[in-house]
Amino acid sequence: MLLLASTDKKIISRWKDNLNNDKNIIEVNNLTSLRNKLHKSIGATVILHSRLNGVNDDADICKLLNDFPKVGLLILTDVPDEHQGISFIRNGALGYANTYIKPELLVEAIKVIELGEIWVSKRLLQWMMNHCHDTEEHNKEMGSYLALDTLTPSEKHVTEHLLEGNNNKQIARKLNITERTVKAHLTSVYSKTGVKDRLHLALLVHNNGAI
Repeated sequence: MLLLASTDKKIISRWKDNLNNDKNIIEVNNLTSLRNKLHKSIGATVILHSRLNGVNDDADICKLLNDFPKVGLLILTDVPDEHQGISFIRNGALGYANTYIKPELLVEAIKVIELGEIWVSKRLLQWMMNHCHDTEEHNKEMGSYLALDTLTPSEKHVTEHLLEGNNNKQIARKLNITERTVKAHLTSVYSKTGVKDRLHLALLVHNNGAI
């Protein structure tokens, strides 16, 4: 189930235009309605506009994350802020980006979040890598840097493109392989390094030099 949470009908319409019609899409226009839907849904994916009626500040969103830890929440805001994005990710959000995210990136973000992985904008990813010591992410589930030496050449190529902010489809096109192969390589990389997603992989590599 995919829940679209925004008080702005134009924003809802924009999001829907970019999504597959075969998805079970439900719209809500306030925080109370969203909570009611989530109480009845297990493992739903939510696209949340940060200006949703009933959301007075970041604390309301963090409480939502705490109350529904199994929900895959993609938070979209009109004016993204790196510190805010880090805070939401730390509290359990699986995604953070601009409200007017490009259509292809919105689709990619949903795919990643539905797999239980973290998706952030290229801008936030680069900021996190540049400030990783400030965010303390290098001390949390960062995996083993020693395992980077065990990656195959193909796995290293996929990782390098991932660090540039490319999604699976872009990586597949640049390396002339299928998306299925990209996913297989990433699964192997995660297993070897002990990280849980592309965000932590990027931080692991950044903290320990080139692969």
